[in-house]
Parts: sequence; C-alpha cells; structure tokens
Amino acid sequence: MNELHCQCNTSDILKIQGKTWQVTGQLLPEMTLADPTARTLEQQETLGGIRGRSHSRLSSYGPWQINREVFIADDATVVAMRVHLLNSSDSDQVLDDVNLFEVTGEAHLKGAGQGMTHWRIVRMSRQKNDVPGNFKPGVQDMDMEHARIDGAELKAGRGVSAQDLANLKVDMMTIRADPGFWFKDRQDASAQALCMSMLGQTEHLSHLALSTGNDQQTFENLKVLCEFDGITVRPGQTRRTHWLMIYESDNEEAIRQRQVDMLATELNVHEPTPAPSFFCSWYFYGTDFTQADLDENLLEFKRRPLPFDVLLIDNGWMTDFGDYQANHRFPDGMEHAAQKITEASYRPGIWTCPFVVSHDSPILKKYPNLLARDQEGQLMTFHCENRLENVLDPTSPDAEPYFAELFGKLRSWGYITHKLDFLRAIIVSPRIRFADPTMTRAQAYRRGMQLVRKHAGKDAYILACGGLFEGTAGLVDGIRIGSDTRGHWQDPNGKTAYHKLGYLARIKQNIFRNHTNRLWHTDPDAMQLRRRNEPFRGHDEYFHLSEGSFTDDEAMTLLVNQYIGGGAVTICERMVELDDDRYAMLRRVMPPATSPAKVIDFESPQCPTMLWTRVDPEMTRHDPWYTLAVFNWANQPVEKSVRLSNIPEIAGKKQMGVMELVTQSVHGLCDADDSITLTIPAHGVRVLRIAPWQKRDIPLLLGTDGHLS
Repeated sequence: MNELHCQCNTSDILKIQGKTWQVTGQLLPEMTLADPTARTLEQQETLGGIRGRSHSRLSSYGPWQINREVFIADDATVVAMRVHLLNSSDSDQVLDDVNLFEVTGEAHLKGAGQGMTHWRIVRMSRQKNDVPGNFKPGVQDMDMEHARIDGAELKAGRGVSAQDLANLKVDMMTIRADPGFWFKDRQDASAQALCMSMLGQTEHLSHLALSTGNDQQTFENLKVLCEFDGITVRPGQTRRTHWLMIYESDNEEAIRQRQVDMLATELNVHEPTPAPSFFCSWYFYGTDFTQADLDENLLEFKRRPLPFDVLLIDNGWMTDFGDYQANHRFPDGMEHAAQKITEASYRPGIWTCPFVVSHDSPILKKYPNLLARDQEGQLMTFHCENRLENVLDPTSPDAEPYFAELFGKLRSWGYITHKLDFLRAIIVSPRIRFADPTMTRAQAYRRGMQLVRKHAGKDAYILACGGLFEGTAGLVDGIRIGSDTRGHWQDPNGKTAYHKLGYLARIKQNIFRNHTNRLWHTDPDAMQLRRRNEPFRGHDEYFHLSEGSFTDDEAMTLLVNQYIGGGAVTICERMVELDDDRYAMLRRVMPPATSPAKVIDFESPQCPTMLWTRVDPEMTRHDPWYTLAVFNWANQPVEKSVRLSNIPEIAGKKQMGVMELVTQSVHGLCDADDSITLTIPAHGVRVLRIAPWQKRDIPLLLGTDGHLS
C-alpha cells in the first residue's frame, strides 16, 4: 500500500494525492453548512484494525447537527470519511439519501494525468445475480453490459431469464457499485490502482454512482450515496454513515483483500472453519425431489461413496412459505428424512425462505402483524416463483416468536444446516416500510438475520442465498456468491451479454468474489456433470436444471471452478445415472482442501484466465506447492505460453517439479523464469502443479490423478 496525502479546507473540499491517482471532492455537497469551522476535534481512531487519527468538524444544517469526520492512517495508506447527523430539533425528522462525497469533472479524478479513456474499472456489486468485474469506459462489450446489470429487479426462484434481463431499466450514462470501484490505468501495468469503497452494510445501504457524458467516455462525476430510505430520526437521535475508504496499491489482490480484512476486524468475524461440501437437490430435481428420490440417492452413495458432508433438501418439500409442513412428496415427514440422512452418516440440511411468506399461509392467522408494508400502507410484495408473495417485517413484534417457532421445529426434526433463500426480499425496494420506522433496509435485514441465528442456534450452519454480502458478515457460515447454475455452457437464446457468456458469467462471479472466504464459505452453486438431453419426469420448466450437455472439457472447467473458489463444494445429480467417469471426477475437488485462488490477469476481457493457489500440506516435512489454473474461454482451442513466475511466491526459485493434472503430462524440472506451452481446448482448462524441490533428501511428488490439490 502507498502513502496518500490529504488536504481538507473549510469548505470541506478534500484533495487526496497518491503515487498515481489524484482525487478532489466535496463532503456533503448538497448541504450548505452553517459555521463549518465552529468546532474542530482530533482524536486517535482505529478503523478496521488500522491505527490513525480522525479529524472532525461540527456545524449545523437546519434541524441537524453535522459532524464530518476524516480518518488518516498513521502510515498514510488509507484516507476515510463519514458523517454523523444528530437531530437537534424537538420533533421527528425524515432522513433520505445522503450524498456523502462527490467528485465532479475530469480534472478532479485523474490517474497519472490520464483521462477516463485510459482507465480500466473493477466494479463490486450488491446482488448475487450482478456480474462483478472489469469494464473499460467507452468500450461497448460484454464487460460493459455486465457492469450495467442491477439484479435487484430480477425475479427469484427460476433462474435468470433473457426476458428478465431485457426488462431491466438501464442507465447508459451511470454505473453503480456497492461497496465500490477500483480504478487502474490500463495502459500502464506498473501504475497504482485506486480503490474507493464503503466499509459495511449494517447501518444503511450505499452505492457509488459513476456518471459519464453522452459519449460514455468522459468522466462527469462520482457520487457516494448513503441510502437512509426516508427513515424517522427521533429528537436527540444520531445516525451515522459508514466509512468511505480510499487507498492505492500496485496489487489488485491486495486491494480486495484489504476490504474484507478491515470488515472482518470491524465486525469481529472469526476465521471460518474448514469448508463443507454439499449435495443439494435443486439442481437436478427442482421442486420435485421426493422421499423416494432421497432413498434412491442414499442407496447409490452406499454403493459408490463420496466424501461430502451435507445432504440438503431444497425447495419443494413444504406446503407453503410460512407454515413449513411436509407436503405429499415426503409422506413420512421431514423428521423421517433427517433420520435417514443421519443414518447414512451425512448431515441433514433443509431449505426455507424466512423473509418471504405465502399470501395464503395459515401462519398469518397466528402472526397477523408479521408482514411489511409499502409507503402507501399496502402489503409489500416480492416476485418469486412466478407469483407475488408477501415480505416479512423483521422489526415486527411477531417476527421473533415466528422465527423461534420455525427454527425450533426444524431443529426438533433434526436439521441444523439451513439454506436460506430469497433473502433480498427485504432490501430490493426502497419503498418498503417497517413497524419500526427508524430502521433502514440494511438494519431490518440484519435484525432478521440476527433473529435467525439466535433461534437456529450457534451450532447451526447457515447458508445465505440472495441477501446482502457485507450486511450478513458474522451471522452466517456460507453465502451463495453467484447466479443459479444451469446444465449447459451456452444459453440457447443468447439474447443478452449475460446469456451469451452463459456458464462463464457464473464463473466470473465466483472469481471476483472468492476473496470473501475470509468472512464466510463462498458457495459457487452446484456443478452438474451428468449427460442428459431431456427433462427429468417431463418437467420442461426444469430442463435447465436436469439438462447435462457439457463436453468433457467443459465438465473439467466446472470442476476447477469449484476448486478455485476456495470455499464450499456443491454437487447435484441423480446419482444412479451419473456415468462412472463423471462420478470419479467429483473426487478431484471433494472434500474442499485449499484457500481461494488468486487472480493473475484481472485485466483479461470477459473473465480472468489464470489463477494460482498455494497448497500447504499437513505433513510439515514437505514444502508448500502451487497450482496454476489456466482457462480458455474461447469457442476454439488456443495455445498459451505460461511463465511460472506469474506466481509471485515462486519468482526467482530454481528446480521445481511441474506436472499438468488434467492431461497427466509431466513437464519435469523447471525454473521460475521458464515458460510452459499449453494447448487448451474450447471452454477448457489446464492445471499445473508446481512443486519446489528444495529438500533433496525427500522424494518429490510431481502429481496424481486424485484431488487437484
């Protein structure tokens, strides 16, 4: 990380100068503050484990007493800012969006003196169905189309359709990020990258809005907006924004790692335990997974064992969203199903959507005040599974007894592993209103997750799907970090960039979010390795789930996608029809055994192609070794020359044993400066195992045909 120099004048204009980047912007540009220099305070502060000093200025704006706070790290590597708003009046006040910081005009955001056409920008995004990654201002390609996707409006429960994406409202001149962006001069690889990012989602949601001129390549402004949702602020009550962090680095991996490390420190999130592996019923059966299907799969696992941990019964087992009683698919009940799974030496897992309630659920007679409303006082609805359902209000007095009943019942049946779906129902619309009018969407969401954790139990494994990322940290064990997978590489309609990329969009989501394993286990969703060209049981609506049209090369890429994630590994198959060769492939990534892979080529269009992983063996007499995954996203084979020194930790090392694990090709002893030429099939991958041979008295293992680690 590099030193930043920060100046702030009495008009709250901040000028931040780094090695490459210069940022000049204004705090609270939409507020004309009275007596801006009336009081100035300075004190020691620790932000995300980084020691520094905060400089505060107090003034007033109408009924508000405003405290603008600027943090500068002792080593000058981080500058951050936030504001406190105290209602100093004797009446309730309404707080809407707060424009925390604004940069306007090309002269005020510059990298090495270059304008926006020289930039490559990485966007981090709020919704799991968003596609994070690079885009280049003025370049109209798939990366730019991905940058414009806001998954908040997408319907839940049946995957992302081309029609869903076609209906999205797209602002051609503005791209939004949450928690933020990082900027890189794409013409100078040695230049620093600049990160501007919000730290946290527990008090309010935020987004950075980057706007261009009509030519889409001239920088117009960057606004940092804190979404307070029109909440009520009582007299004497203070609301505080999250910190906006600004820092530079020549290492893009370090940029994203700093974000999660600081968040983990702020929220006291412990290092996750080793990640589990799942069998999840959804990605073959859809809702039609039955007691007989469970028995069939358990019998097959007895015949052909697999080392996974949790057998998770997904959506389809229950009567409705709310009451959660077993339906006709499980005539002996869910307790019986849990017993069968436990007897087979797996942990039972179960699906619910605790923030969504069926409009006709009998549970509403018992808890009549359970539901949230909108600005007009009407019941708030959420579009899922091709129908409108109601949204639960976590601030309602009925919420806690409802969660206590639901998760107490599931525990009594034998389930302490939970997949929680459709969690975004609470946060997608700013029109939602809660029983507690002082709570933002972010606070209500976190309140709901706290109640779930309380009543599911400290020992429960909670896998969150479709909710907030940062706003969930510390309360869950795993998070889905991408869109639902499908049983084909290329979407047959191909009407949008999202679908033109097909499965690659899911891999891109995994790569750009795998660093969050510091906070939870990432779940890249289930890989589907079967060979099948017709819908199971004639369910055409689920053919995208039961289909299996992947080539052998694509199937290996799906497998390596699970490996580079560094989190949980998830599968779904009708195991009796999975061919032996595909069955054997599963053992190459099960159980999960490595940390998240690190990206070498963030700048690659569409998606990075090279990622490395350090493997630390449990047998300490052996040195660490490395794997290097090299992908080909093209529709035809390519030949790539790969320099081993792309892995920073082995630069300068001599005498390393190298083997390619997919083709089982031995490349012998190489030095770090050597290059290896790989022929990679369309949509395929090659994985190099690179083992330094320092201890000559110990035989060197080049590789195996077993686990990729």
